[in-house]
Amino acid sequence: MLGPKAMEKSDAPFAAPVDPKHRLRRRRRRICCIVCLLVLVLLAVAATALALTIFKVRDPSTDLVSVRLLGVSPRISFPVVAVEINITLDLAVRVHNPNYAAFAHGDDGHTRLFYRGAEIGDAAVAAGRIPARGSETIHLLTALEVDRIMTDLGPLFQDIIAGAVAIDAVARLPGRVTVFGFVRLHAVATSRCHVVLAVANLTVISQECTHSTRL
Repeated sequence: MLGPKAMEKSDAPFAAPVDPKHRLRRRRRRICCIVCLLVLVLLAVAATALALTIFKVRDPSTDLVSVRLLGVSPRISFPVVAVEINITLDLAVRVHNPNYAAFAHGDDGHTRLFYRGAEIGDAAVAAGRIPARGSETIHLLTALEVDRIMTDLGPLFQDIIAGAVAIDAVARLPGRVTVFGFVRLHAVATSRCHVVLAVANLTVISQECTHSTRL
């Protein structure tokens, strides 16, 4: 006969063996979870790299290439005698786009010119497209209204005698940045330049510019 201890052992629950197929499925699920986690980590790293390289907006740079005198049109008005002198200039400005996305600007861009703090002219910017990591030369037909500074010609005469005239230019270019050919983002590029021109031949002696881009 079996003793009490033997009967207790026989009454204890008996552990069923683990199905090998169930163990294999559990291992596959674990491997799948690990692979998915690795893919998510790689996607996060790739997104960070794109944000720091392709999608990071860099400010475009501008460079005044040449200035050409197109004409001078003096005018005297009556009965109140007033002398107006308009000087038309062709400003060739090269714009470089350092970004990995093309920048297309409309015809609503403009440039304002200042002499010793007084606005003396402006120019509209024609529509165009600056390729990704490329450059475009924009021609600005600018009408300088010298009569705006006729009340104080002393500084202008001093600059002319010295052979150099300094002007400040502020350009604003609204447009769209195209990424991957179909993603379009609105952007506004602004440039502020201090340019010194030679009076004799209107060549650029020096220029200093600051640039900014806002999405």
